[in-house]
Amino acid sequence: MRQFVVFLLFLISQLSFAQTAEDRWVQDSLQLYLDGIEKRIQTENRQEAITLIQLVYNQGEKTLAPEIFDLFSDLIKDTRLQDQPDVLGTTFHYLGNLEFYRGQTEAAKSNFEQALIHYAEGGREKDAAGMAMNLGIIKERQSDYQGAIDSYLVAIPIFSQADDLAGLAVALENLGLAYSYQGEYRKALTYLNETDSVLSIRTDPEDSRWTNLFYNKSNVHLNIGNLDSALNFALKGLRISEKNEDWSQANAGHLYLTKIYERLEDWDNWRLYLNKARDFATKKENKLILAELDYELADYFLDQEQFDSARFYVDRGLAFFDESKQSEGGTRGRILRGRIHFRQENFPQAIADYQEALAVMNSDQSREIASIYHNLGTSYARTGQFVLAEDFLKKALALRSEFGQPNGLRDVYFALADLYARSGNYQLAYESQIAYKQYSDSVLNETRVKQLLETQTAFETEKKDQEIELLNQQSQVQGLKAERQQAQIYLAIGGIFMFLVVAALFYNRSRVKQKANDLLTQKNQKIEKQNQEREMLLKEIHHRVKNNLQIISSLLSMQTRRMNDLKMIDAMKESQSRVKTMALIHEKLYQYDNLSAINMREYLIQLSDFLTQTYRTDKKIQVEIDSEEINLDIDTAIPLGLITNELLSNALKYAFEDTQTGTIKIKLAATGPGEFELLVADTGKGLSQDMDIERSPTLGLRLVNSLTRQINGTMNVQSQGGTSFLIQFKESSLAA
Repeated sequence: MRQFVVFLLFLISQLSFAQTAEDRWVQDSLQLYLDGIEKRIQTENRQEAITLIQLVYNQGEKTLAPEIFDLFSDLIKDTRLQDQPDVLGTTFHYLGNLEFYRGQTEAAKSNFEQALIHYAEGGREKDAAGMAMNLGIIKERQSDYQGAIDSYLVAIPIFSQADDLAGLAVALENLGLAYSYQGEYRKALTYLNETDSVLSIRTDPEDSRWTNLFYNKSNVHLNIGNLDSALNFALKGLRISEKNEDWSQANAGHLYLTKIYERLEDWDNWRLYLNKARDFATKKENKLILAELDYELADYFLDQEQFDSARFYVDRGLAFFDESKQSEGGTRGRILRGRIHFRQENFPQAIADYQEALAVMNSDQSREIASIYHNLGTSYARTGQFVLAEDFLKKALALRSEFGQPNGLRDVYFALADLYARSGNYQLAYESQIAYKQYSDSVLNETRVKQLLETQTAFETEKKDQEIELLNQQSQVQGLKAERQQAQIYLAIGGIFMFLVVAALFYNRSRVKQKANDLLTQKNQKIEKQNQEREMLLKEIHHRVKNNLQIISSLLSMQTRRMNDLKMIDAMKESQSRVKTMALIHEKLYQYDNLSAINMREYLIQLSDFLTQTYRTDKKIQVEIDSEEINLDIDTAIPLGLITNELLSNALKYAFEDTQTGTIKIKLAATGPGEFELLVADTGKGLSQDMDIERSPTLGLRLVNSLTRQINGTMNVQSQGGTSFLIQFKESSLAA
């Protein structure tokens, strides 16, 4: 070992001597390294061989000299390394890094794939996970988002098993970003929230890792249309980066805020942060950021209908993205150029731009594809090609639904309403306007209200015309009857007279009945419209209550991070879970059409997932949900949810203190008309025999007793072979 240290010192001295001339280092020192590596391979001294390979790589990273690439290629061909997978994996790994640095992404990708295989074979699981991460990043750059997702999913369980929280957080965040690039924003948020949970364990609240996460969350919320959340996360990230004096990260925050304030139409703040971002990018000569800001300026001038300025900036930004062969930026630029032509009513050129954007995309998984389909649909509608327009808009609608983009769905329905109105299909135009209204976050502006009323008027006018035509046909039938009666008048004047009297009475009665039916129809339509408005208002109320409860939950979470007292942390977590329990109820009511009842089976599954995540431990505790498809009203669902929350939380925290495994069973079943029972049972250590449930000193059990009485229920507790709580109750509408 001493000889190896002496050898290393000699090599390092050679390196320091040659740092003034890279070519001389290759000429004078590379052969010494190669001889040293050859000797270690021959004696199977793997660790020293790996150390020397790393030293060569460190110099190669600076020079990218062809001779260093040749050295790594020769090592890979050495058959002796087939029995030394850790050395071979290291060689592929570093050669992949070097290929990546000189822009050969396919060669880098191939080497990383081989490194992953050999690292896994050599038992270096964390290094194998690192190669999976590298592959994911390369596939993202190639717009192969599904391939990137598959690579990150390989890395995540390895980092998790190794308790490598830093690696796990990066893998989860990258997975969330890959889903966001596909436009699957709900999945993206799920993994970004998991990243938040992992970072919360050991990461300082002021660490720069939080900045990246907050910015990424902000971007996803911006794409979904949650502008308040997007602004909140962007400002949180900016606050940390400014405190750490990390001006590069701060400038990234300026870019996000520019996009958000544009959507909010807050032009003062938009100009403020755009100028900050432009000044920094100009100083650093960052052409990528300058191109992004050109797109921002083009969008702004388009809104101001200054089309020449908009075209100037979009062409300048597009030139950079095309030159650097960045397909996503090129796609966005062509979409923006198409929008300019659309606003100038040059619809054929707009269509050509959107088709070109489709051709430039490297992957049909791009998040921009729904936007292209939407814009193609609106452009074809303006040229009278209604079949093509409907086809593209329906494709956009399907993608927006799949990606979970309510803001985008709203715009597609608005475009469909315009299409159907132009093509004369007022029934579908009216239905599309109703769907558009349901997806609107706030009161419609005056222009769209006018269009809604015009569409509805056209639809009702068409319906009235049909009714008039029907009445005309009925009138013609009556005329024919009258002619036939005149032909018979000479045969039976008395009979004809009586028939005319009866016919007149019948006709009069028919008209009275018709008027009554028309009046009833109008009243029913008015009632239906009022019901729809009330339903939308109720959904908005539940949505806002849910948001307020989530804000409270977030505040509790933030407060918990600043505490050191374990009892206080535990109490805050309990409060947070109770707030989350109520928020889930309102979230269910907001998501589904039925505003009066909650699907308790879905609710219990979500609640148990949340609590097991909140109180996660290394123990293997399995939670089983056995519930029928039962719908309960909100007055019963909230107390029952809080009861389940308390019992499940207690079981997770205390029932398995003396064991590593266990099962918690939650069962909700109907026992009769409007009668139900809830069972929460665990296989844990059981309750203390001297515990009096009615006089429990803990807040949780007192709360369970109180809530059970609130739903007019009874509770039976058994503590043999674990603890079981059986609560029998009636639905509030049926309770005595």
